[in-house]
Amino acid sequence: MSEAQAPKKKFNLNLVQVLDLGCGILHQAFVKQPADKAKVLLKELKGGKRISLGALTLTSKNAEGEVKDSLEVPLSVEMDYSEFVGGGFGFPVFEAALKAMLNQIGQTLKAKKDLNILTNQQTGGALVHQPGVVKVGEQYNVLVICIEPGKKDDIVLKLMFVNPEQYEQLRTTPKDAAEA
Repeated sequence: MSEAQAPKKKFNLNLVQVLDLGCGILHQAFVKQPADKAKVLLKELKGGKRISLGALTLTSKNAEGEVKDSLEVPLSVEMDYSEFVGGGFGFPVFEAALKAMLNQIGQTLKAKKDLNILTNQQTGGALVHQPGVVKVGEQYNVLVICIEPGKKDDIVLKLMFVNPEQYEQLRTTPKDAAEA
């Protein structure tokens, strides 16, 4: 039987674990490593490039908990900043928004609270609504993360700036906005 005819293996994907791992990798890539290297990554993301972050190993286990099958799935990140409002989108603003979002997600995970995950039944993607809010001058911007299946059996972490006008609370002064 050729590879095209082989039945696809079924694996359950734990979104919380993927999110936790992905956030750790994003923290390493943009916060921990030297700013000059992180700026190069951001420039590539702004240019529309999808950046490889490595691979996840998914396993399926039998009733006894023994691994019966495994699959390595590539993990990458991309960014959509088409809804970023105002000027000044550079590394300091991105880093502040990313740190705010990672902090929101980290606190929510630590407290074992609802991550407010919105799923797209058509694409299989999941938007994690734990926004990173950043303020530049008087303008707010909001960063969220999506976990999406890629086109080549991969997983994509998509960082998205979403229109801040949809957040009524940003029309007043939010207490947890990061200043950039």
